[in-house]
Amino acid sequence: MFSAISKAVGQLDDKAFRSVLLKALALTAGIFILVGFGASEAFSLVPEFEYGWLNTAISFLAGLGFLLGGFFLFPLVISALIGLFLDDISDAVEKKHYPQDDPAHDIPILSSIWDAVKFLALVIACNIIVLPLYFIPVINLFVYYLLNGYLISREYFQMVAIRHHDMEEVARLRKTNASELYLMGIVIAFTLTIPILNLVAPIIATAAMVHLYKKRVGSKPKSRELVT
Repeated sequence: MFSAISKAVGQLDDKAFRSVLLKALALTAGIFILVGFGASEAFSLVPEFEYGWLNTAISFLAGLGFLLGGFFLFPLVISALIGLFLDDISDAVEKKHYPQDDPAHDIPILSSIWDAVKFLALVIACNIIVLPLYFIPVINLFVYYLLNGYLISREYFQMVAIRHHDMEEVARLRKTNASELYLMGIVIAFTLTIPILNLVAPIIATAAMVHLYKKRVGSKPKSRELVT
């Protein structure tokens, strides 16, 4: 696992990686602007109560909830959006580290969009369900890391492996040493809570998952010409 992460970090200067990051950041910013505008409009429809302190309390809790939700969901949203450009990252990793392996088949853009939407919806739904626990210090971190570590490890590995196999084979490969994937997911979930680092964490995660996938299926050795 650590070898996979190290290789992924070592490729961060790749042009394909930078391009994906810029596109995902632009889309994430646009989504949060729209969500913020929608939330503001929705909150303006809430009737005011007779007691001023109650209105103040509601406003405070609504603002706090939005900030907490944004803090926890921002890295997950950008993770889902990076899934739209997963082929670019995976192709760059495979071209550099596994040039002798059979090429992956292209995933239709509509299929990539649908997978990203499903993942994003699942992440948001699961985190909304456990949202009350996020208000409890210490417990909120354990819940966040354990829940999202599982979701991330499952989805990222599937997005990488589906480029080469059908879903049945993907599920079998995912179950092979599943604890390693889960631990990778928890590490990724942790880095997603670290400012600045959380911007590149999804890209590192995708690249690292390619290496873990190759570890499971085996990789053809590089030819003598490529090594020299």
